[in-house]
Amino acid sequence: MTTTDSGKNWLTPLLDTWRARRAWILEQQIAIARVAAPTGNESERAAMLQQDWFACGHLVTRDCVGNVIARVDPSGTPTRPDRRPLVCLAHLDTVFDDREPLAVRQEGARTYCPGIGDNGRGLAAMSVLARALLQPEVRARLRRPIELVLTVGEEGEGNLRGARQWFDDAAARDAMPVAAVAIDGPGDRTIVHHAVGSRRWRIAFTGAGGHSWANASTPNPVHAAGACIAAIARLAEASRPSGVVAVTRMNGGEHLTGVPTHAWIDIDLRSLEPARLQTMSDEVTRIVRRAALDTSQHHPALALRYSITTLGDRPAGMIDDRHPLVLAAWSATRAVGLEPQSASGSTDANVPLARGIPAIAIGAGGSGSAAHTASEWYDDTDSNVGLERAIRLIVALGTTERLFS
Repeated sequence: MTTTDSGKNWLTPLLDTWRARRAWILEQQIAIARVAAPTGNESERAAMLQQDWFACGHLVTRDCVGNVIARVDPSGTPTRPDRRPLVCLAHLDTVFDDREPLAVRQEGARTYCPGIGDNGRGLAAMSVLARALLQPEVRARLRRPIELVLTVGEEGEGNLRGARQWFDDAAARDAMPVAAVAIDGPGDRTIVHHAVGSRRWRIAFTGAGGHSWANASTPNPVHAAGACIAAIARLAEASRPSGVVAVTRMNGGEHLTGVPTHAWIDIDLRSLEPARLQTMSDEVTRIVRRAALDTSQHHPALALRYSITTLGDRPAGMIDDRHPLVLAAWSATRAVGLEPQSASGSTDANVPLARGIPAIAIGAGGSGSAAHTASEWYDDTDSNVGLERAIRLIVALGTTERLFS
């Protein structure tokens, strides 16, 4: 990979500008986190950021699922332009519904708010990129378009809906990107280039039900669900570390004194290896069938029925740590004085990786913890380091003449 401006010294004034605006960036992050954006209902947050990008000079569009999209084209006529874009993605949604309190509180260096890091930080970084990439000194050096995409439906049952749609649309117009970078949460060292595949299933048992005394022998869906949970727990122990399976939710029954007519459980299966994921899926299917049969064996005329419904199916994928995209991220990390770390995760980058497009996910600076809980916190200490890494990486990928040659 050859670069157009060795050392990127011309970037120094731009990086200095954003280093000095750390407080403003945190203000934007908090303002974003305050706007509820549960998966499937991201429109208010999307409109807020769409207006922000429009105000700073972008032509901004929304696609059929609600993704917010802006494109930065090279100014002038590059020597050998590559019309395949680089795409940078950050997800809009959170795991919290509209009823979750989004109050922000500060305790020392920490800011507490559900979604403040995941993905308030990533979205704040995208607002910085939206401004930085419009600077004349950047656009004049671009060798390919850069598309900034705020995606819907990344979390949970969203099943990467926004990323899937963007890549489907790109394929339809024969404009698949040369590479993809997802910006997700805080962090300044890790480079996610192993995408964890997952399957999320709802397993349901249904039966005739009845009175808990008079119909005591009627097959009980809750008993079947319990047997299923116990067997899945044993499978979970046997599957680690190459695979993970967890029961994440359960429900069933109608009242205290009746044999239930229904019960269900949700499970989450994950692995870096597609074959391992399929093996675990097959084993869970066998467990479900056995639980229904065993619970019904003394009353076959009223045998339980079962169903398995897919709630989510995320593809696995990876690129090697010697891939030029990973090496570019390593270089950007070392340029800010840190030692990079390879990592695995489940992000919007799963979609391009599964389609053979080089992709990684990185954090956007700062640190945090308790993501996906009401106690999530973010610490802005030295956050400029991770943000500088992100700017360096995106600019390097956009200005490199022959990206992966």
